[in-house]
Amino acid sequence: MQALLDDHITAAGSRFRLAMTATASRNRSLDARVLLARAALGEHGTLDRLLEAARAGDRRWLRRLRRGIDPGLVAALAHSLALQELLPTDRDDALALFELTRRVCGARALSPANQALHAQLALAYESPERARKLMRRYLRIGEAARAGLRADLLNPFVATQPYGPWLEAFQRLMPGPQVTEGDGVPFDRLTAAEAERVDGPHRVSVVVTAFRPDRGLITAVRSILAQSWANTEVIIVDDASPPEFDAILAEAVALGDRIRLVKLPVNAGTYAARNAGLDAAGGEFATFQDSDDWSHPLRIERQVRPLIEDRRLVATTSDGLAVTDQLMCTRPGVRGDRFNPSSLMLRRGPVLRTVGYFDRLRKAADSEYIGRIQAAFGAGRVLHVSGSPLALIRLSAGSLSRAEIRAHWMHPARTAYMSAYQRQHQRIAGRRASAYRPADGADRPFPAPDHLLGVARGRAYDVVMVADWRFLESAQRGALDELKALAGAGLRVAVLHLDSYRAIQMRRVPFAGLVQDLVNDGVIDRIAMEDRVEAALVVVRQAAVLQFTGGQTSGVRATRAIVVADRAPVRADGSDRRYEPPTCTEAVRRLFGADPLWVAPDEGVRSCLRTAGNLDPEDLPVALAPAGWVADRTGASAVVGTDLCDAANWPPDAADILAVCRRLPESDVRVRLPDRPVGAFEVEVEASWLAYQAADLEPRPFLHQLDFYLHFPPVQAAEWSSRPALEAAAAGCVVLTPPRFRPYYGDAAVYCTRSEAGPLIARYRADPTLYAAQSNRARQAVAAACDPARFVDRIATLLPALLTIGVTDRVASELTSVCGGPTTSSGPG
Repeated sequence: MQALLDDHITAAGSRFRLAMTATASRNRSLDARVLLARAALGEHGTLDRLLEAARAGDRRWLRRLRRGIDPGLVAALAHSLALQELLPTDRDDALALFELTRRVCGARALSPANQALHAQLALAYESPERARKLMRRYLRIGEAARAGLRADLLNPFVATQPYGPWLEAFQRLMPGPQVTEGDGVPFDRLTAAEAERVDGPHRVSVVVTAFRPDRGLITAVRSILAQSWANTEVIIVDDASPPEFDAILAEAVALGDRIRLVKLPVNAGTYAARNAGLDAAGGEFATFQDSDDWSHPLRIERQVRPLIEDRRLVATTSDGLAVTDQLMCTRPGVRGDRFNPSSLMLRRGPVLRTVGYFDRLRKAADSEYIGRIQAAFGAGRVLHVSGSPLALIRLSAGSLSRAEIRAHWMHPARTAYMSAYQRQHQRIAGRRASAYRPADGADRPFPAPDHLLGVARGRAYDVVMVADWRFLESAQRGALDELKALAGAGLRVAVLHLDSYRAIQMRRVPFAGLVQDLVNDGVIDRIAMEDRVEAALVVVRQAAVLQFTGGQTSGVRATRAIVVADRAPVRADGSDRRYEPPTCTEAVRRLFGADPLWVAPDEGVRSCLRTAGNLDPEDLPVALAPAGWVADRTGASAVVGTDLCDAANWPPDAADILAVCRRLPESDVRVRLPDRPVGAFEVEVEASWLAYQAADLEPRPFLHQLDFYLHFPPVQAAEWSSRPALEAAAAGCVVLTPPRFRPYYGDAAVYCTRSEAGPLIARYRADPTLYAAQSNRARQAVAAACDPARFVDRIATLLPALLTIGVTDRVASELTSVCGGPTTSSGPG
């Protein structure tokens, strides 16, 4: 186990500390802590021993290890414990571990973010005096976090302290607000110096939505009436509150003569109410205000002026400062000042004509709307007004966003929705889809999660396929054709995402575009671990995603499960340990309630699965859908290349794979880089080569550029199958690969050593007839051996007996039309 941890740390490289802290919080994994502890302590200690020392304040133990540990990673572990809060002891353990690191290794061992979080935790859960002491010792806390802490430590509404010093500190965060004497919580007593009124012909309609409103509605409306921009109207849209709230609504309307009330007949949610407000608005511009927030007197003026001065702009946004009823702004690990989606101000006519209305969800639709406007008009036509926050955002105990958005973590339904709409926005920006959405929410171009629609239902699927769907490596590229074949054969199919810890990222990454397309087009569904799902068969398509799932829970129950060993657990030389089959087997039992059958893709991987236990004697058939029209290749130039889609998992691989290309100085070499965010993985290529980012060119158009595809993986690699090599053969490339792979590829490739590649390429270039014959032979071999019908038929045999009654006939009836009917071949596989 320790060697496996070390290899994951090595694979992550310099990105490990930041990326793993974020990944641990995002996945809420207990196993991630073990990985962080191993990186911090090496062979000198364990997570349990470190926590024991922290709880006891045993500085002597850590001081003995100081030369052999990484104090920054010890602090990163404390950071993760604080943000995860998975166990009852986590918060206290984080505080103790931060303190132990500071006392033994010094304050500078903690990053600015670590220092800020330690002080914030001390303020929230220990005492103000403790937080003050830490602030004196921590000199690297960022100014924004320090300013928030300073204001909160002076807050007169949580402790008996003078008002003046707090007001001065708070107004450094947001100039203007003051608190009057009187009843009610401080937030509802907010005011500001009267702003100089600005008159003009451009009316701004402010839509305030409310449901079961309290005194916060009065606060919100008063803040709009106090705006410097005089030409405003306030439209309160009540989302069918019960009659007992009529009094507070009437009081709000009575605050001024520029206020109108729209009452919806049935409760439909915030965004349906906003849509009604947009229809009721009479202003040239429209903006929004949550019913319990407070707007700075200059907010509307500062956002409308750019729209008046630049007719090309269609919308503006601004920032807000999140505070509690007592005007405390510190939340451990979370920025107080942040982008405020409710601040959107739009040019009503052009936006409603082109983009239409908010998506009709219960939550999370404001960011989608802003993104859709940017996609339709161009990001440059939506201006963010920078500077001080222009609103105070109330953090109430029942806040939807507070419960569903934390540092590095977002409710899975919000994550799924974001991935779906970002892909749709790409289509809108490319003029391949309309941006317009009607007010009633009809004909949504992609599915929305039940959680955001406000419904709860159990779901059932024939097949649920599990993998890390953010990046297209061999497993995911193969799964694309498998998913389409299964769905085309009439099976109910869904995908479930688990992060691979060989692809840890600091920022949240959406689904790969081609996978998201299947979801958006309704071919498959996307589910989350939290969903209540019954699955006849769970297919874990990428074994390594099971390795670090400790602490995670699942609502997905499977009748049967298989684990596809897409890659070997370890290389022939004992390096690059990716997963432990017994650990993965236990994870399947815990997460899905079924004992898994292990399936190998080829004999090379099969030979490495000695500890897998229940191993299927048959290899998994390859599904490679017909590529459509491919021109017959009658000759070749010198365009050679390779696809590095799997090379990001182990640092030395890219150089090893590209070694054969460096032997071909006369060739036109083209390389498709690993599917990772730009800058996350560096590959050294020659200046004369043409290298493509994976996001810039999909696999098929890349392969159609090539005459020869080079598949020369590291000699220690156990895998025989390569998805890019099979796709290259299907595209008509002449595939060159070492002789040891002949039993797998058969007629789909030609065989040589790296030193023989140059002469062999020259031979095929000099003989167009030879080249055309091999190109055609490879295409035929792959088409016969990789027919998706064989894969679907194999899955049908794995489905539970009760389910297959009625399903096998359905599958069989679809196979001919979808997959072309079953065939057999002695080609690849």
